[in-house]
Amino acid sequence: MTPRWNEEGLSEAPAVELLRSFGYDEVDAETLEAERHGLRETVLTARLSSALKKLNPWLSDDNVHKAVRAISNVQSATLIEANEDAHTALTYGIALEQDLGDGRKSHQVRFIDFDKPANNELLVVRQYRVKGAKKHIIPDVTIFVNGIPLVVIECKSPTIGDKWKHEAIDQADRYQELSSKYRDLGAPRLFHTVQLIVVTCGQAALYATVGTSERFFLSWKEPYPETIEALAKQIVRKPNPQELMFYGLLTPTNLLDVVRNFVVFERDVHTGRIIRKVPRYQQFMAVNKAIARAQRGKQPTERGGVVWHTQGSGKSLTMLWLALKLRRDRANENPTLVLVTDRKNLDDQITKTFVACGFPNPERAESIKDLRRLLSGPSGRTIMTTVQKFQEAGGAADKGRRFNKPKHPLLSDASNIFVLADEAHRTQYGSLAANLRTALPNAVFFGFTGTPIDKKDRNTLETFGGYIDTYTIEQAVADGATVPIFYESRLPELRIIGQSLDKVFDRVFASRTDEEREAIKKKYATEQAVAEAPRRIEATCLDLIEHFTQYIRPNGFKA
Repeated sequence: MTPRWNEEGLSEAPAVELLRSFGYDEVDAETLEAERHGLRETVLTARLSSALKKLNPWLSDDNVHKAVRAISNVQSATLIEANEDAHTALTYGIALEQDLGDGRKSHQVRFIDFDKPANNELLVVRQYRVKGAKKHIIPDVTIFVNGIPLVVIECKSPTIGDKWKHEAIDQADRYQELSSKYRDLGAPRLFHTVQLIVVTCGQAALYATVGTSERFFLSWKEPYPETIEALAKQIVRKPNPQELMFYGLLTPTNLLDVVRNFVVFERDVHTGRIIRKVPRYQQFMAVNKAIARAQRGKQPTERGGVVWHTQGSGKSLTMLWLALKLRRDRANENPTLVLVTDRKNLDDQITKTFVACGFPNPERAESIKDLRRLLSGPSGRTIMTTVQKFQEAGGAADKGRRFNKPKHPLLSDASNIFVLADEAHRTQYGSLAANLRTALPNAVFFGFTGTPIDKKDRNTLETFGGYIDTYTIEQAVADGATVPIFYESRLPELRIIGQSLDKVFDRVFASRTDEEREAIKKKYATEQAVAEAPRRIEATCLDLIEHFTQYIRPNGFKA
């Protein structure tokens, strides 16, 4: 088979060519081997040293050496722990002591310039060999930033059919020694700093991160901030899946954005197991669109909006990543973040997600009084609350008082308060929404919902603003993020003890005039009134239970 028709010609070469067009410089693996102290070395230490001096010109030679070792020689019990330690160092920097003329003090060392991607050394290398315990591994393509390997790409030929996916992911498994069958046959040290793993055959592409099993490799379908249409005009044809993924995930700007703002290490509170998570394309787009709107808008209502992402699309993590990015944005000046739900179990869920992912110091409002204390205090807090805590202090006791009701107090007029409300379509109606706006008149409101907003519903859109991003059930099913939904009509027949509604109505209201009977029908004989009748609800519930016990539970499914 000639190179034109194998993986090199159909996948690897086009991948490298595309990366070069993004600004990565291609360097031969042989050239780098001459720079390395041996094939066990995974970080290009000489290049990292140069980058450190450029980004931290005050750094002494001794501290340059310490910083290089912090990244190139991570000491942890497991691969995922080493990866977490390396990621923390890369994104937050490390503190090293040095005397800059004002005494020996601790100073932060940067490894990557995240704000100006072009200010980093960006390399793409083919066939980068790394020696493991017993064998070498040779990934097809490796991306380096300042000498640090951040992305491993495994290429296969599309001519082998569907086998390409399994073969490529199995190879990534061996490289990391994830399966016991590959013990000592890989080189997991390479993956201490790797952020993304991409498998591709030119005509299809999937991505994941360190420690990911095959079923969680996903496609990336949007070249954001480009549109598919604009990209098609640029390359004068429809972009293939490999190109869509590379534009959306591997341009220097997007790659460094993902590394810095879209990685979490979630701990299972029961097992202690650590799971590294990176975004799906709809999460990445929604967060960045929300950030752009918050920066661009002039008035509070112009700076917020609604994120409609269907159920199962990872809204809790989207909210987490938006919170992280809002906090990192210097323009927000140490913002206060308020996460609002309408149910205690959702409040529990989001709080646990934030805590499990290591989000710094989330505080949970335990009462109306506690919420007011937190919001009236200094900025910089992350507050979890239910929307009901924005009611008046009397709560249920005040419910019947319609006259002379006290106005909700102003808690803060700061403009760097961001409210992130879950299930916004159902929580923000009536007086509670008004109270939110009264309490925080200059806050920016982001609403998250899994349900499209009805065209007649003005409350949600007036509270938050227009749509920021949408991700429908059809998209989620096409992406394999959720199972298809099948509808079966099971509507119990509407009847009243064998007689039609019209006959019963005529008998009961025989003494009324035609005009009176029509008025009664208009007011009471509506579809909604009939559907809400207690006997009707009882019949529907019994039908649901019978159907579940006969057909759903016996097949091992849940409801």
